[in-house]
Amino acid sequence: MGKLKNIDAKAAEKGSGLETVWQFVKFIFVSLLAMIVQFALLNILKVVPPLSTMFKEAQAGASIVLSLKDEEVKSEDALSGITVGVSADLAETLKAKYPAADFVVCSSGEEAAGKLKSGEVRCAVVDFKTAESFMKENKKTYTKYQLPNETYDFHWLGIFFCAAEIGGLAYFIINNTANIVAQIVSFFVNREKTFNSGANVAITLPIYIVFTIALIAFSAWLNPTLKNLFVGSYNMGDDLAANAATMVCSAVQFFLYFPVDKILFHKKKEEPVQKAEA
Repeated sequence: MGKLKNIDAKAAEKGSGLETVWQFVKFIFVSLLAMIVQFALLNILKVVPPLSTMFKEAQAGASIVLSLKDEEVKSEDALSGITVGVSADLAETLKAKYPAADFVVCSSGEEAAGKLKSGEVRCAVVDFKTAESFMKENKKTYTKYQLPNETYDFHWLGIFFCAAEIGGLAYFIINNTANIVAQIVSFFVNREKTFNSGANVAITLPIYIVFTIALIAFSAWLNPTLKNLFVGSYNMGDDLAANAATMVCSAVQFFLYFPVDKILFHKKKEEPVQKAEA
């Protein structure tokens, strides 16, 4: 730590411009630390029993429509009047919801997907796992769309939405918990090491919390929106999509936090006054 203080002192002697550049370099490393914390929690929390159960139940409840790319089955009424292959466990629910569709009941989602591939049906409605497996092999020819799910899709305040396909409420909790912990780590390390600040925590922390809540709310909207896009339109695997979405949000937060931290932590620590030798 002594070497770091020496570099801090030399950068300060060269002027505010170089000092800011050096602070930005340190800020990069602290942000990487926060990102590691966030990514670790994102993947660890997913296997914590209560959250894991919620996550799996949401994905199991997701009904995914598979169709040829030129079918454009992308609306709630798109199943009306067409032949639809459906697994037996989803059949009764879908028949009640889409009475105008011509359902061909199959023993499993795999059989329904097979009938789509052979041309016996125009689209197939299957569970999330079957859809994920099918699209890995056939993404150039087929597309998928998630039917709205009142039970497992998570909506809040008309702004935040996490589809059952990406984990519903469980993903909302996991993503935001990881983000909050990462920002707490970032606050204290940046205050102490990046800016060597003596700013009053009682004043700066509440301001930081308000700003962080605003950013986390933005990320709580952006992250699942991106994950929905990556999973639904680009057929990414669930874990890859979650990490890619988190990476984008982390980059946005990185460029917004530095100027805010620079302002909040402007007050330098007072160096202890050494007594003159008698």
